[in-house]
Amino acid sequence: MTEQEKYEKDLAECKENEERNWKLYEASNDYIKMCNERQSRNIEKLDTWIMTVAAGSFGVSFAFIDKIVEIKGAVLAGFLIGGWSCFLCVLAFGFIGFIISSIRNTLAAEEEREALILKYDGKEPEYKNRSVLFDVNIVMGYLQILLFIGGSVCLFLFIGANIF
Repeated sequence: MTEQEKYEKDLAECKENEERNWKLYEASNDYIKMCNERQSRNIEKLDTWIMTVAAGSFGVSFAFIDKIVEIKGAVLAGFLIGGWSCFLCVLAFGFIGFIISSIRNTLAAEEEREALILKYDGKEPEYKNRSVLFDVNIVMGYLQILLFIGGSVCLFLFIGANIF
């Protein structure tokens, strides 16, 4: 094999590797974008729903106190305060969860960008463990649901005791 043939063979291999790396980069980048968009939409829908319902429950309880029952003469007023506390916690956890999600997504996107560059260069990237932020968000989501249920029960008990 002549030098020219070796050169052409090496050049063809380099070009093939370059094309493979570029396709890998594009496919990975498209997949990451799709996953991030899907995750963001789902999180936004759930957060929006929980926070809207919690805020609406506040409105219902205020309207009930303002139009139907006076707070001074209300029975089980502690349940109303407990319900309000639960709904406030739901809203606070929602905002904190949104901030944590934003931080986690930003860190993951930056890490993936760096990993794609390494993959493109033919190196294997090391991924950092971000599961702590993910776990915190999961716990906060469950707490939001439990607090919403608790706040709703308190509110229904307060309304039921004051209507009947």
